[in-house]
Amino acid sequence: MDTTDYPSMARLSQMHALLSVQARRAESVVDSMLDGIERLIAASAMRDWSGIAEATAELADLQPDHGNAEIVRHARHVVEELQSPHRAYSGQPRHLPQLLAACRAVRTRPRPRR
Repeated sequence: MDTTDYPSMARLSQMHALLSVQARRAESVVDSMLDGIERLIAASAMRDWSGIAEATAELADLQPDHGNAEIVRHARHVVEELQSPHRAYSGQPRHLPQLLAACRAVRTRPRPRR
């Protein structure tokens, strides 16, 4: 444990390495979410139900946090609706418009610069 008022160079180097790893991990999660959003929007524009189901399942598998909780919640509803045996095959899932709106909101939000 470093008891001085200022951390040593070795400790600063270690903290920098940890922050770098965490930043890459966070960027990977965000990029994965944005890729899923892009696939979902493209599939919904083509009314490709299998593509919508795949992209929605990926988004539903994400861990909800403060940035994507609404997307994950709506994606889980859409997955449930798509897997429901009572679903009418001609119509879209009821929560799909809310999911697309949440995805568009995240997509238009500016990303912080590195």
